[in-house]
Amino acid sequence: MQPLIAELAREPLRHIVLLKHLLAYPAQAKVHRACGPEGAATLVALDASAAAYDRQAYPKAALVALIASDHPGLTAALLPALPRGVGIVFKLAHEADLAPVAAAFAVERRTALVSFTAAGALAPASDVRTTATPGEAAFRMFAAQGHDRAWLAPLLEDGKAFACVLERGGETLAACFAFENYGPVWEVGGVVTAPAHRRQGLGAGVVRTALARLAARGLTPRYQVEEHNAASIALARSAGLAPFLTVTHYAHAC
Repeated sequence: MQPLIAELAREPLRHIVLLKHLLAYPAQAKVHRACGPEGAATLVALDASAAAYDRQAYPKAALVALIASDHPGLTAALLPALPRGVGIVFKLAHEADLAPVAAAFAVERRTALVSFTAAGALAPASDVRTTATPGEAAFRMFAAQGHDRAWLAPLLEDGKAFACVLERGGETLAACFAFENYGPVWEVGGVVTAPAHRRQGLGAGVVRTALARLAARGLTPRYQVEEHNAASIALARSAGLAPFLTVTHYAHAC
């Protein structure tokens, strides 16, 4: 596994989806490789129950198939490794991979997630605190979005995550967190604003603070948005982020 991770890490932003899942769920992932004159392809077959997002979005899926490939022919060579008769969610970073997948499995497009990044430093919001102890209210807000405390709290304790929290008068108004995807790439997620305080730019403030903290540490940010989330996309662009990767989800038998 480690030689493969080292190879993928040569282009961490291109392979960040695979690296993230291999790091987070090594026991639930099986890796398959295909190589040829065109290059190489990697398939990570992940238990669909491993990640909270997949459990909620695809409750009937048995597997999530993450593919990074240099050529559609190599993608096709990987597909016999997947079982038949079970629900599979394919997450594809290249449009060219859809043809071999669709030839082997009947699939339906579900959604796409767009990843953003940025270079350079931003000024943090003066009223946002950066912390490893975000407080009960923030944990509840994160949990309402599907980010389990049981997953996030150990990362905060181990220094592999931090939270940015905006509080006034003892009330938590907005929060987000950043956590290590792989090595120097950290993801900013869990952006949430209390309903009574939305449309005031508070979410942008906690995100800008997280980006500033990452830049100060020499880390590369990743911010992931569902394709139809116009508000979150607008927030990303207002914070100076630019898209670098789109991963499209196709469901088979689920």
